[in-house]
Amino acid sequence: MKTIIINVKTSEKRVAVLEENKVLEINIQQPKHKEIVGNVYKGRVIDVLPGMQAAFVDIGLGRNGYIGREQLVSYHLAPPNEKEKSISQFVRQGEEIIVQITKEGADRKGPKLTGLIEFPSTSLVYLPFGNYVAVSRKMKEEEERDRWRRFGKAYLQNEEGLIVRTACENQDEVKILKELEFGRSRYQSLQKQQKQLKAPSLLFDANNLVDKILLEHRLETIKEIVIDDAQMYRQLKEQLGEEKVSYYRGKENIFSFYGIEKEIERGLKSIVWLDNGAYLLIEQTEALTIIDVNTGKFQGKENLRDTVFRVNLAAAKEIAYQLMLRDISGIILIDFIDMKINDERQKVIQAIRSVSQKDRNRVTIHGFTSLGILEITRKKTRNDLSAILQTNCPTCSGTGRIDSPETVVFKLERELWEQQGMDHEAIWIEATEEVKHVFLGEHNEHKKRLEEALSINIYITELVSSRHDYNIRQIGSNDEIRARLHPLS
Repeated sequence: MKTIIINVKTSEKRVAVLEENKVLEINIQQPKHKEIVGNVYKGRVIDVLPGMQAAFVDIGLGRNGYIGREQLVSYHLAPPNEKEKSISQFVRQGEEIIVQITKEGADRKGPKLTGLIEFPSTSLVYLPFGNYVAVSRKMKEEEERDRWRRFGKAYLQNEEGLIVRTACENQDEVKILKELEFGRSRYQSLQKQQKQLKAPSLLFDANNLVDKILLEHRLETIKEIVIDDAQMYRQLKEQLGEEKVSYYRGKENIFSFYGIEKEIERGLKSIVWLDNGAYLLIEQTEALTIIDVNTGKFQGKENLRDTVFRVNLAAAKEIAYQLMLRDISGIILIDFIDMKINDERQKVIQAIRSVSQKDRNRVTIHGFTSLGILEITRKKTRNDLSAILQTNCPTCSGTGRIDSPETVVFKLERELWEQQGMDHEAIWIEATEEVKHVFLGEHNEHKKRLEEALSINIYITELVSSRHDYNIRQIGSNDEIRARLHPLS
């Protein structure tokens, strides 16, 4: 059973999901990083690209969204004999369309869009253009699944579709019909709204915090919801009943009290220590995530092979957990300590698969490569923890490395040589302390050699910066530069 901790006292809204006192998931909403997956917009088509069978749509977020031909309502409703036509037959530049975000953008990429809108509720997902009924495979009895298929066929209209969730199992049809009608009314309201608004406009915000909690976690799996805001506590208590919801009155921050702050800090570090003394090194790039497994302080009491297997097994479980905690998605490459025996590799895969059953995002294990690297993919629905809470280092631009003073001096020297033969007497340079030291050389010899070779006087003053750097402040006559330098002396 899950315990959900909600911290909404400040402008940053946070939700943590715990199971057996272990933090499985953290959802953070900052004003500048508000979640947008599920939001519905009235957008305007900016560009149609037949070569990619895709279009770009302005939805008012600064970066245009991307929609493929198959996600257009016009394509979806077209007769089979027209499905091979180009996207330009289904949408045109300047056209206004209703779209929903299915995947957030990243860095320079805009969000992924669909015209096939979904309205999820506790027991159903209403599809205005679905034209099918799908029933959860987790329903145990085929007879029960058939009942919900008949329900869909009896109550759906026109092109409507329906996904019946596991929560419908053994439920009264009258109650579920109300959910269906609620989804239908939401879409009808959205249609009226879009006629009154100009593109681009937000038509439906899918990221109300309380609604998301109730949608993402089935009520029967929740043991307790603890919240630090009185107003939201009363709202949840009315919806769920007093036995499920608790109001946190402590002075200590609720996340600190439940040990969640420490897990957030742990989820932002590149090194993750395991209980046995081994550690993971997690490196995230724009294209993929690389995880390296190391024995660290773990020595083991058995032979080397057994030690390696134990480390890899513990690492596999922690990796699956870290993917959930950090919300890492996309391509993930795991470099385990070398395992030669296939049975041990399969046990490591099974360890990841076992923990990943608790993951709400789909995790696909593709297996080991010929180099012994395990390939995994995890579906992305929102930005990961690091993207929300951290930014690139202004000094190293996110690389973790900066140019050495020598490299910066060589760059400066090349720039100065470009001044050779110019009709100027002097040049004024600002440089950071270490760059200045290297540039001057021992007893200013390097500077003197350059002045002779370039027939120019070089004035150098100190620049304050967090990285090794320089600026060329002025090129001109000696008198001009001395006049500017005099107030500095």
